[in-house]
Amino acid sequence: MEFYGEFALGNSRGITSNIKPVHVTPTIFCYSSGNCLNFVERKKREQSYSYYSDELPFQYIYQDVNHKITNNCITAIASYTRASIFAFTEFNGDSVNIYKYPSLLPRSTITLSPKENVKGLAFSGDGKYLAILTDFPNYTVYIWKWEKEKFLCSYDIGKKVDYISFNPLNRNNICVSGNGHIFFLEIIESFKSQSINCVAGEFSTKNVSNYIADRIVTLSKINNMDSNLFLNSIDDNTVECNPIYMKLMPDKHKWNIDNIIIANSLDGDYLYEYDIMTGECKIVLSAIYLGGVLLNKEYMDNKHFVDLINDELINSYNEDKNSLKNHYIEDYIGSNNINTFIITTKDILIAGKDGTIKWINLENNSVIEKTEYISDSKIEDLIISPNYDEILIYTKSNKLYSYDLIEHKKAMIIDDYSLQITSMDSYILDNIVVTCSSGGSIYFWNCDTYSLLGKYNINNTKFTEIKCSPVSNILAVGSENGVIRIYDTENVKYSPDSEWNTQLVNKYKEFRKSLNPSNNENEKEPSNDDSDSNKFEYLNEDDNNTNMNYKELFLILRNKISDFPIKHLSFEPNGSLLAIGVQEEQIFLMDSCSKFTILGYLNYKGTIIDIIWETDIILDDDEEVEPETEQDLNIKTLYVLVIDPNGKSSSIYKYVINSSLLPKEYSEKIDDSCVTCYIYKISDVVSGFSQIPKQYSEGKEMFNLVTIDKSIKQYLLPSVGNHSEDVQVEVEFNGYMNEMKSNHYKNGIRLQAINNNEWLLSYSLDGYVSIYMNMDLKENMKFLAALSSKGGIRKCQMRFDCKKIITLGYDNILRFWEWKLTPNGKKRLIEFNSELQLIINLKSTFGDNIRSVVNSLKKSPHFQLDYPDNENEKIYLYSQETQKNETDLLNQNIMEFQEKIKNKIEELRLRYIELVEQNNKLKDIEKLEPLEFTIDFDEKNRLNAELEEEVDKYRKQLEKENLKMQIIKERIKNECWDSMSVVGKTIKSFKENKLTGKKIKVTNYPLRKKTEKEQRNIDRIIKMRKNQLRIEPLIDKINADKYKEIDSLMGNSNEETNNPSAPTTTAPAPTTTTNTGANSKTAPANTNANTNTIANANTSENEVVSEIKLKSNYEDLLFNSFDLVTNERKRIQIFILEEIIIDIKKQFNEKFDEQVKSKNDILSKVEEKNERIQTIIEELEIKEEIFQPTLDDDEIPDSCLKIDESEIKAEKYLTEEEKKKLEEKRLIEEQRLRERLEDNWQERALQEMMNGTLVDKNDNDKKIQIPKPECMNKPKEELTEDEIKQIKEYEKKVEAFMEEQEKYKKVLETELKKHQGFITDLLTNHDDELNKLFRLKLSTDQLIYQNELKIIKLYQGILFWEKIEYQNAALKKHMEDLTREKIKFTSEIPEIKKDLEKYKEDYEQIVHKDKEIEKAFKKEFHQYEHFFETLYRVFKKRDKNTIDSNDEKLKNSLNPFKDYELKLDISNDKTANYEINDEEIPEGFETELWNKMLEMRSRKIESEKEVQLMLKKLNKMQILTQNYIKESENYKQRCENGNKRIPEIEEYIFQGIYNLECLFQLKQGQVEYPQSLVVTDYSDAVLINRKIIEQLNEIILSLGNSKIEALKEMKEYRKGISALEWENKVLDFQADDLILKTKHIQLLRVTKHIQDYIRVGGEDKFPAEMQALERRGEYSEKSFLHKVENKKMIIDKINDEIQVKLKENVKLDKKIKSLEEAVIERKKINDIEVSHHNYSDKCNDVKYQEIIERRHLIDLARLQAKDISILRDEVEKLRLKTFPAFPSAN
Repeated sequence: MEFYGEFALGNSRGITSNIKPVHVTPTIFCYSSGNCLNFVERKKREQSYSYYSDELPFQYIYQDVNHKITNNCITAIASYTRASIFAFTEFNGDSVNIYKYPSLLPRSTITLSPKENVKGLAFSGDGKYLAILTDFPNYTVYIWKWEKEKFLCSYDIGKKVDYISFNPLNRNNICVSGNGHIFFLEIIESFKSQSINCVAGEFSTKNVSNYIADRIVTLSKINNMDSNLFLNSIDDNTVECNPIYMKLMPDKHKWNIDNIIIANSLDGDYLYEYDIMTGECKIVLSAIYLGGVLLNKEYMDNKHFVDLINDELINSYNEDKNSLKNHYIEDYIGSNNINTFIITTKDILIAGKDGTIKWINLENNSVIEKTEYISDSKIEDLIISPNYDEILIYTKSNKLYSYDLIEHKKAMIIDDYSLQITSMDSYILDNIVVTCSSGGSIYFWNCDTYSLLGKYNINNTKFTEIKCSPVSNILAVGSENGVIRIYDTENVKYSPDSEWNTQLVNKYKEFRKSLNPSNNENEKEPSNDDSDSNKFEYLNEDDNNTNMNYKELFLILRNKISDFPIKHLSFEPNGSLLAIGVQEEQIFLMDSCSKFTILGYLNYKGTIIDIIWETDIILDDDEEVEPETEQDLNIKTLYVLVIDPNGKSSSIYKYVINSSLLPKEYSEKIDDSCVTCYIYKISDVVSGFSQIPKQYSEGKEMFNLVTIDKSIKQYLLPSVGNHSEDVQVEVEFNGYMNEMKSNHYKNGIRLQAINNNEWLLSYSLDGYVSIYMNMDLKENMKFLAALSSKGGIRKCQMRFDCKKIITLGYDNILRFWEWKLTPNGKKRLIEFNSELQLIINLKSTFGDNIRSVVNSLKKSPHFQLDYPDNENEKIYLYSQETQKNETDLLNQNIMEFQEKIKNKIEELRLRYIELVEQNNKLKDIEKLEPLEFTIDFDEKNRLNAELEEEVDKYRKQLEKENLKMQIIKERIKNECWDSMSVVGKTIKSFKENKLTGKKIKVTNYPLRKKTEKEQRNIDRIIKMRKNQLRIEPLIDKINADKYKEIDSLMGNSNEETNNPSAPTTTAPAPTTTTNTGANSKTAPANTNANTNTIANANTSENEVVSEIKLKSNYEDLLFNSFDLVTNERKRIQIFILEEIIIDIKKQFNEKFDEQVKSKNDILSKVEEKNERIQTIIEELEIKEEIFQPTLDDDEIPDSCLKIDESEIKAEKYLTEEEKKKLEEKRLIEEQRLRERLEDNWQERALQEMMNGTLVDKNDNDKKIQIPKPECMNKPKEELTEDEIKQIKEYEKKVEAFMEEQEKYKKVLETELKKHQGFITDLLTNHDDELNKLFRLKLSTDQLIYQNELKIIKLYQGILFWEKIEYQNAALKKHMEDLTREKIKFTSEIPEIKKDLEKYKEDYEQIVHKDKEIEKAFKKEFHQYEHFFETLYRVFKKRDKNTIDSNDEKLKNSLNPFKDYELKLDISNDKTANYEINDEEIPEGFETELWNKMLEMRSRKIESEKEVQLMLKKLNKMQILTQNYIKESENYKQRCENGNKRIPEIEEYIFQGIYNLECLFQLKQGQVEYPQSLVVTDYSDAVLINRKIIEQLNEIILSLGNSKIEALKEMKEYRKGISALEWENKVLDFQADDLILKTKHIQLLRVTKHIQDYIRVGGEDKFPAEMQALERRGEYSEKSFLHKVENKKMIIDKINDEIQVKLKENVKLDKKIKSLEEAVIERKKINDIEVSHHNYSDKCNDVKYQEIIERRHLIDLARLQAKDISILRDEVEKLRLKTFPAFPSAN
């Protein structure tokens, strides 16, 4: 294929988002279009068309002038417009490419780290430096000298930033910003190296404005408002606003003069001004202004302030006072409208969300001088041209506008033509390409000029597919809602103001006006019941005026054919049929030769991939068209490629259609007589196919197919044979004939036959387009058309004339590719054009019928208008009137049929119910099973299958969830259970505590397993500490002599401390910081000075420890608190304390385990006793509850890991294996029972030994019944003597039996009480032991917490020490850096001075040379005295002709840096005119001498330039030398300051080492400091010697004891008196009682009953009376309980009534509230009415108010009097409760 040439990019349409355009020259800018850089030039309007602009004409037009293709998408662009240099980077590229425009030749390449993406680029103001900002993760700034490809320095930002730029005035200043961060970098240049210093911009600021304060005070006085809401009064005359701190979120930035940075906020509400030296910020512009000064959002949150702004400053001003309005409030900019900005000499131009540009005055930021509307979408960026005469405006909708700052006109440069493009196609007869988008737009492109011919838009519609007719101007468009539209696009060829377009537009307008306007407004949704005039939503009347390229298309047809999207459209080659592929497995056919009628649909199964028609235009060797018969023209063949529903195979559906038999109107599925379907199965997934021309396949049907393995395979359709009776035939492919690997490395390959099917075109997601020869696929070529990283190619189309290829990528970039033909290619193109003309002529004849139909439709007065799609729109495939009639008839038939079916079903249902009821009445043996009543077995099987499927699905879901929970459980168990050496346990008491009412609960200490490494470290530390303790006594003996003097001093200090009259030492308690002195000499003295205090503290600590039974063996290894002066000792102390805590926990756990074991033993004993108690209770036949103690779940450690069967609520599911196992167990058990019945030796032994029973003898005795004599029932008179004897013997036996039973019962009761008492004792003893263990747990917790507190304090000390070390290291590093820099500057100064001397010598030489030239001139021409002055004047003349133009630039430019720019222009001006006119030659002067003078003058000018250049270098070197000397002195001074700080740091370190913090443990009674609620601060407490407190306590106790003894004596004396008085009273009462008893006995009447009682004996001899009394007691108890129940019922009824009353009260309360609100409202109304009454009414109101106030005061006085009486009673009660107080002794 390379024989013909190669493809080159002709044009690329579409702009890449997030990459802003940049100017390469003052009139040319470039923008990124995928992997292409497009260069656009602004020119004066001369051409008749524009590539880009579709707005109304203005002064300039924009045209493509060049483009640059890259290998990957572009991530950043920058330019240096002075030299027309631009740089760009690619994604995942490792270099920055720098090119020269317009040659597009590389100037330099900067290599970066591999896979380091670039975020931003920037050239310095002089173009010598290039700054590179990389992307995540480091966000590094690299500085390069790009011309020499020399790396200078770098700096890691570490924060996400997006923008970078140089200071235009100073190339050493750089700003980086974005995403709420801003940094100011300064390149520090030394003699031989460079470095970067960074200053971060501040993150918050406060807004204080006295101007605002004055305005607020003035306005608050006017409105009677409290100005203190947002003001602070400094004094009587000065106020200021409350400082409101606001977080700064800078985004984009721009440089201003005086090294100022202006940045906008991320939310687009503020403009910030930064000082690059300090990073300080102030806000210069905000969305809301007051008095010309900005306001923060925090002010607007204040409701009073908002009311003040809205009411006073806006609404209260009339039009006459509009001039005063600006003094108080200015224009409202609006939020999110400072998204981007540019700075000019006069104004700040801001733009943002509202799509407008606002000119803000720099001097008065509250004035908006001008507003210009640009677009409806958000403006993302403003790009100013180098000449400051044009602004490029980039919007969020990927549109690019230009705004002329001189003429103040805008123009659209780039529209969103390529945005959201979904499909593309081209016309065969015209060089027009059509694209459609998901936004409802259709665009028409000219392939020759790449210009936009026209566009058409329908809102709220998503187009999915588009197809052009091969023989006419018909355009078919499918949408996502299943709507097919057919347009006539003839109007596109003409200009918008052409006669035909105007006529068509006017025709639409007239037709719209003829419709009912109400229908246009109200009925925008089409419905099948309305007429054609009521179902449209029209385009706006002004749409054709707002856009010069707007075209009105003629809509031929608009039908909704499906509820699914239309995915494929394909015209038959002659244009007579249109195949419409829908996602619901249907292909609709449309007749485009008659009235564009939908004929019906064809079915397929699977997912449709592509549709093609069989090509019927074949050229022979003589280039003549083959004649076709009428029968051949009627037979059409349609091929459809689908992927089968299984997703693993594909099929080709071949539909042979006889167009002469097709129906004339819609007929649902097309009749089988019209279509024959063949299905060819392929056992592979195919992504694209195309038909091979029959001239290459010997007349056979062959296809090129692309499979999933990216291979192109050639398949021959197998022969079908005679299947005339079969409508649908399925055939399997036998295999492919040829295979070739495609040039693509990604799937999704599509094929397309081109060049009259001679060539094969393929494209895929890898972005490559390949072209093959159909005769030999190995002959091919390919080129990259789109980026695979962006999705590759969506659509590719080659023009019918094969001159251009149009590609559409998934990045929405539309590109036109054209041939670069070789001579052979040009020759072949000429030959093909002649062939093409024949085909076009033939197709034109086919299109005449279609054009005649379209023209007849255009002449019709009534035609359809286009309207957007609607989801609720119904399907209609033919005329609405026919459809309505058919629908009504169909609905009527359906209703009649449904009524018949319902009646029949009702009869069957009644019969079925009757049969079921009869079956239920039958006997069980005669009943049928419910399953036998099944009518529809298929439905039953289907339901069962669905049920099983749902059950399996749910079971799998549960298994998955269970597996997930199991994994989580195992992880938790491994981390929290298996990793523990001692798991957490709990033990509870059996009974509740009497005080708390709850059971005592004690838990053990869980301990985690130690790793081997941890255990080795602990063992090593303990061994080291033990060895250290063995060595320390030896060291103390050696050093004993050194401290004899110190010991004597210590003895004196101890005597002073022990003296009680001596002043007490003060120290904070319980946490004491003991300063051991500033040096080692005073440390021992201070230590011993506190010995007494520490000893006392230790004694108190020992007392506390003595109460604790647990003590660790490692406590002897601890360091003294005053020896912890190093981090190593503190860490060892921490390890030992942790080991002590673990040891104490282990000891407690041992005691805890003993208690657990004891409880388990008790439970087993109680269980044994309860078994015996249960037996006794059964024997006694009494009802009594048995206390059965059990373990709670908390007391079983692994209870949480086990599942009890009772916890499982659902029925257990058994698998088949589990069912088999259970069945095997059941059979084994049955076998075992069967064997036992055959030979049961246990029953035989029981029969022989115990007569077949295990019942005890006593049990038998209880059941013995004494036979009752028969004569017992006879009367006494009829009894004989024998019978009387038998009765007496029976009574004796019964009496003896009863006595035995009573004795046995008493024995059982005694045993029962014994067992119950034993259990109670066991439980009580256990609870007592557990109470002791609980107290031990409390003391253990106390000890553990004390040790943990020590550990915390030690960690604090370590952290403090590490902080000191860090500060010391930082200081040392700082000093090293200073020293290094000092040495560096000091070492470079001599070299710089040498270079300076050299520059001076060179300068002197050049100056001397310059003077020599002047001397030579004087010497040469001095002899010509008459001409010397004239010659000397000409010799010195240095006029330039560019000053005027520079002054003109300076005067008109909007560039704020114009002075600097013009200086650069002047300094770099190489076109200065130093030439002399011939008119200046003196008369009579020789020409040779004149030429010699001009030569010397030229040498003089060159010498002066060298002198100026050398002078600049010399000045620069002198400045560098001065700076180096200055910096050297600066570093020297800083080193001296750092050396001064070193002793201070060392002193601070010494104090930190020996200023220890010690902990003292004190008893509760020993702390006399007032305790706070949370943590007591002991910084002001005093630690007093214990002996002093004990002496004072002894004195207090002695005085108290003496007082108590006196009180005891008084108590004993009063006790004796009270005892004597009591004894006298007792004796008097006894005497009176005896007298009364004597009288009673004397007066007592002796009755018969008393006599019997005296004769018989005690109360036990009257059992009948006792039983009667007992019965009476029982009856009384029952009656009492009955009365109690009645009372309870009465109480319940009363409670119910109370609840009813409460609910009624709630309702009444609500009603009262509503009434109160009504009263309040009426009162307000009344007050308003009363306010209009006369003065007398006001007086009455005053009197009424006085009466009310008097009444309130009386009620208040009454209430207060009542409170006073209550308080008096309380005081009296308290006075009676007080005990006598005794005076205390002094």
